[in-house]
Amino acid sequence: MITYDVIGKLPKSIPPRLLPRIARECSRLRAKTKNGSWQIGLQCVPASKIQQLNRVYANENRPTDVLSFSADGDPSFPKQASEKELGDIVIAPAVAREGAKRRSVSPAEEFVRLIVHGTLHLLGYDHSDARKEKRMFSIQESIVKNVLT
Repeated sequence: MITYDVIGKLPKSIPPRLLPRIARECSRLRAKTKNGSWQIGLQCVPASKIQQLNRVYANENRPTDVLSFSADGDPSFPKQASEKELGDIVIAPAVAREGAKRRSVSPAEEFVRLIVHGTLHLLGYDHSDARKEKRMFSIQESIVKNVLT
């Protein structure tokens, strides 16, 4: 089972009941490869902070809505006896709200989408080519739909 460790505060537009739903849906994907408990750190930061992280880690000097940082192979991530740290997801609420407006969706739906997107990256999915992108986004939208219904 995946759990989210919220660092700081989430925006009020994310109802607390949604995180367990996201975790349950994403855990089904993880269960196909490994059993056990898996923890993901989740943090919201200002656009300036995510731009700095994006510049340092992705070599892109612009704000983005979500970044994922995998713990695989990183000795600085502490391991716990009963849980393995998958990594961290960082979201910029201001950028996410802009994305919600562009897509004509609610902020809650956009935050769900970003948490799912970040989680899929930590589970090994990527969108580096058209085939992988189609697969990842299909899974992502299916999970978003299940979480919100």
